[in-house]
Amino acid sequence: MEIVLGAVLALAGISGIAVWIRRAKASGRAIDTPAGEPDRIFRGGIMGRHVMTSGPLVRLELFDWGVRLRGTVVSRWVVPTWEARYDQLAIAELVTLPASRITVWLRLRGEPSPIGFLTDDSREILTLLAGHGVPVNRSITEVRRVADLYQ
Repeated sequence: MEIVLGAVLALAGISGIAVWIRRAKASGRAIDTPAGEPDRIFRGGIMGRHVMTSGPLVRLELFDWGVRLRGTVVSRWVVPTWEARYDQLAIAELVTLPASRITVWLRLRGEPSPIGFLTDDSREILTLLAGHGVPVNRSITEVRRVADLYQ
């Protein structure tokens, strides 16, 4: 009986992780990008429709062509890679959840796939994005849940 229970629990755990990874990957966005090293790297977390992390598990990389969010070596299997050219970004704005760090929320022009980068460096990131012509909103909007950002 214990063996059957153990097998059922292991199967449920594996299934749960597989669903989590699949949902996280659905938040990803890949574009054709030139090779090269980022000009700046920031470490933080990610806030998306199906994934949220805290701590330094995510990298926001700023290039001369645009931005890339991706997981670090230990978190790439669960953090989606999200890329956009600067001219594709409609706005970068600051949002926060109750009891959360400030998030740089990146919205695309004409596409329903925004994503957020949780960071302590939000003001510096907005300044750098504005320098590349991205419209920014420096006022902080507090939302009760992530789903509110997708309406």
